[in-house]
Amino acid sequence: MNFKWDLSSSNPDQIKKLVSALEVSPLIAQLLLQRGFEDIEEARLFLNPCLEHLHDPYLMADMDRVVERIFLARDRNEKVLIYGDYDVDGITSTAVLKRALEMLGLKVDFYLPRRLEEGYGIQAEVLRQAHADGYSLIVTTDSGIRAVGEADVARKLGLDLIITDHHQPDASLPNAYAILDPCRLDCSYPDKNLAAVGVMFKLVQALFQTTGNASVVPHFLKLVAIGTIADVVPLVGENRIIVRYGLEGLADPRNVGLKELLSGAGVNGRVDLVDVAFKLAPRINAVTRMGGGREVVDLFFLEDQGEAARVVQLMNTKNSLRQKEEKRILSEIEEWLEQDPAIFEKDFLVVIGKDWHRGVIGIVAARLAERFYRPTLVLSLKESSCQGSGRSIPGYNMLSALDQCRDMFAQYGGHAQAVGCTLRKEFCRNESIENMAHRLEAHTEAVILPEDLVPSLQIESFLRLEEVSNQLCDEIEKLAPFGTGNSTPVFASRNVNLVAGPWVLKEKHLKIQLQCNGALVDAIWWKNGDVAASIAPGSQLDLAYTISRDTYRGQEKLLLTIRDLNLP
Repeated sequence: MNFKWDLSSSNPDQIKKLVSALEVSPLIAQLLLQRGFEDIEEARLFLNPCLEHLHDPYLMADMDRVVERIFLARDRNEKVLIYGDYDVDGITSTAVLKRALEMLGLKVDFYLPRRLEEGYGIQAEVLRQAHADGYSLIVTTDSGIRAVGEADVARKLGLDLIITDHHQPDASLPNAYAILDPCRLDCSYPDKNLAAVGVMFKLVQALFQTTGNASVVPHFLKLVAIGTIADVVPLVGENRIIVRYGLEGLADPRNVGLKELLSGAGVNGRVDLVDVAFKLAPRINAVTRMGGGREVVDLFFLEDQGEAARVVQLMNTKNSLRQKEEKRILSEIEEWLEQDPAIFEKDFLVVIGKDWHRGVIGIVAARLAERFYRPTLVLSLKESSCQGSGRSIPGYNMLSALDQCRDMFAQYGGHAQAVGCTLRKEFCRNESIENMAHRLEAHTEAVILPEDLVPSLQIESFLRLEEVSNQLCDEIEKLAPFGTGNSTPVFASRNVNLVAGPWVLKEKHLKIQLQCNGALVDAIWWKNGDVAASIAPGSQLDLAYTISRDTYRGQEKLLLTIRDLNLP
């Protein structure tokens, strides 16, 4: 992938203003401005996130109505069913609400949809079964904002349906008992970026505020942080507070299941965002991706260490199976690419395979979108059914794209960057899917420019390599945790002398060594080992990189993670 290097700029007078008011270095002031923090108080809050800065949960539309209904269910001794969702955001939402309602004395159970059989969204048949089983109150997690027909079914059955979601609503809201979703047009809640588990956290906050037990609320942040990180929402505002405190709590968890999950994923002591995103979240997701079910929620309620360890071992096994299936599908796509490269040159990629494992097509879509820098929809065709998962690129709204083909879907939903869909049976044919691909391609051509399909790399500042130091790393870490909406700062250096290397690690990663302040520093480019063949020992390079620390055999040292590399 060839990047455009875009150099960020900041007003020197504004930099001086922040340096003086916040007592920070010019670099931190520059980075704050480049993230849009021109207001001194907003910048101060960003640098010092704390629980006291969380918004009043009752600012969210329908929150008072939801809290009142939940306590009424407790007073009436009603049975409450949590209608969960099968990804990490939905799973952690389910666990958080179940724990909270049990602490408050309610009779509660949950239903976790079968990812492979049911697909995304509320199913009317599940509502009918819940009614037959004596439930009178249903609370959804991470789904339902577009479930107009299903809400009508619930109402006809006499079920009170509370929808909690964070996805974009359609033109009209479902006729549910209440809806918690900050993206509602009539909701004035200040933070629109919450994950589903963040919305659930606000409900928990409201519930325990009402009972006078607000001190227990921070204990939920560990699971809330996992779901927030996994759903790749912007780590600004309340999400930044959630993740900061949640990661701190994960360093010393008390929950038996969570402790075993960390151990089984090889995460010990300090936990960072990378640990959650690449070690914990994939294992949680793998259970439902590979045909498992409610055991992934039950894990967080186990009190026996041996039983928890067995569930985590199952998670590890399913994650390995997921990796193998993902590799198999990508290998098949690679063969297509070699035979006909033109099929991956369209502005919107629609890739379809027969009997591809539906639990991994979302990951495959993400891989393809990253590799080709195109919005990508991956479909799995099995007999007369077809399910899909899509991932987008910055600046392109994937959900709006699917809106152009709404007549073809039995179900679809998601948000700007990630979607899921199930085609109606009459459209599960190659000619129909080709028609859908043409419509999506036409929409893409109409809303984005050709230059939008060339990836850009935002460079915060050009540095001399001598400026890279532990002190600089300390400065950068003041802005952590990093993620969507607060990306890790990328720096660049020109005409860098290669001291040693290149080497290829594990047959896929590039490693070189550079000299910074008299010390050798490793620089690694993950999954770009093939570049080594084009780098001559002792050559000069232009590097774009991030700066961090790496601990090896008990010793901590600087590490540069290469983001792009040019040979002058």
